[in-house]
Amino acid sequence: MRIFLTAILVLTSAPAFAEQSCREQVDAAFAKLRAAKSFRFETTITNAEGSLKMSSDYVLPDRMHQKVVLGKDGVPMEMIVVGKRAWSNQGAGWVELPEAFSNTVANQIKETVTDAPKAATDYKCAGDKEFEGKTYAVYQGVLATPLPADAKDKGPRVSAVSVPNQQSVYVDKATGLPARNIVAPVTEPDKRLFDGTFVVGENIAIEPPKVSSN
Repeated sequence: MRIFLTAILVLTSAPAFAEQSCREQVDAAFAKLRAAKSFRFETTITNAEGSLKMSSDYVLPDRMHQKVVLGKDGVPMEMIVVGKRAWSNQGAGWVELPEAFSNTVANQIKETVTDAPKAATDYKCAGDKEFEGKTYAVYQGVLATPLPADAKDKGPRVSAVSVPNQQSVYVDKATGLPARNIVAPVTEPDKRLFDGTFVVGENIAIEPPKVSSN
């Protein structure tokens, strides 16, 4: 069940766009996303072990329906969270998850989606750029790369081979909402490690599932 990941959206808050710093402009876009109350976040995550596709519907403040597929032919796995309760479906029907795990996931949703995080990336304004046939306001920031737990024992060479990642946030100029959130190595900007798309405006409803009876 730990295969389910709560999408980290870097949702922050700030006033409107006029006379703001680059970081505040990004904050304002994500604050507007939260104000929409419901949205979908579609994500592709790629690393050395393969790829993962995830679609997460959110109805704020505390509801989520997440679908995860590992690899090209993976079996879809789902999780629904409503308040402090959570259910999982890994292909054999819905079952309720233990209280401790449900509380952990519910807290993650609150900390990473519903509330503004306590720490935020220092974004720079990258100007207007055309991306996949549309022009967006683009903001970029370097994400700190966490070192391994034994980095201190291995010495400075560990940090020398650790390449930081750059996050690019694409904001729709017409709506002021975030449209894409892409993370790639600073040295390989076209190598997408994390590619997220925000969808706002669909009729999203999330209710507790019917639990399978054995």
